Amino acid sequence: MKKHFKKKGDYPSAKERVEELIKTLEEGVSNFQYDPEEFKALLEMKALMPNYSFRNLLVAKAQLPEASFIAPFKRWGELGRKVKKGSKSIRIFAPRFKKVEEEEAGNGEKHKLVGFIAVPVFDVSQTEGEPLPIDRFKIQLEGDCPEAKEIIKMVEEISDFPISYGDTGDANGFYSQLDHSITVSDKLSINHRAKTLVHEYVHSQCHQLGDKSSSKEREVVAEGCAFVVCNYFGLDTADYSFRYVKGWSQGDEDALMTFGSQICDVSGKIIHQFEVWKEAKQNQEQVQITEVA
Repeated sequence: MKKHFKKKGDYPSAKERVEELIKTLEEGVSNFQYDPEEFKALLEMKALMPNYSFRNLLVAKAQLPEASFIAPFKRWGELGRKVKKGSKSIRIFAPRFKKVEEEEAGNGEKHKLVGFIAVPVFDVSQTEGEPLPIDRFKIQLEGDCPEAKEIIKMVEEISDFPISYGDTGDANGFYSQLDHSITVSDKLSINHRAKTLVHEYVHSQCHQLGDKSSSKEREVVAEGCAFVVCNYFGLDTADYSFRYVKGWSQGDEDALMTFGSQICDVSGKIIHQFEVWKEAKQNQEQVQITEVA
């Protein structure tokens, strides 16, 4: 029986594969539904935490990149948790008011904003004690596949900045803008480590100091790219990525449409970097085989 081989042009190009994966991501996020109990836990967590401004969240992350939920020492005590010994406080801004006469205030107010002062807070990763609502749902990618190991190796060898594995608190990993470095939790499975590494690598390439994009944009783009890149190279991260992007979209159903072009561009550049690395590696191995022969 005569075999029929597909011509090279019959296969989708890298750009077409990226666009197809972004469509898969859009559909997956759109159709994703939180478990009712998990959604309840997220709302409970939000209700427990103080409501800080976006500026204060940026200030906190500049000092502790993995910060996720911050509160004063007293508030953690009220929640049955204590700050770990040796933890360094994070400083954020709090308004400073001065008592004034009602006539001076002009509108019946008895206090006038006169400036801001720095106050100490601590991240949840710096505390221990009673479990929190969010602790009931820790979604992890399990497994240890060859594709994940290759993705890790590619990021490590392509990067021109430090990458380390260690204690990241409650975060899976973080990118530090101050010293341009990535830290990934050493408690993650190889599959989850690979996905997190790509996520943080996107931050390192797109989100430098002075970047004015919102947290939503940065996280949707980073996780969207992580999904596209990892799946392109054979690591399925749908179970985690759909949930993550859904959470950061914050009810904005068009978030992926808004940032889709950026995800496509960044994913394409990273895939190209990885492909160039793979080709160079294969050529190097071929040379070594030839020399041995």
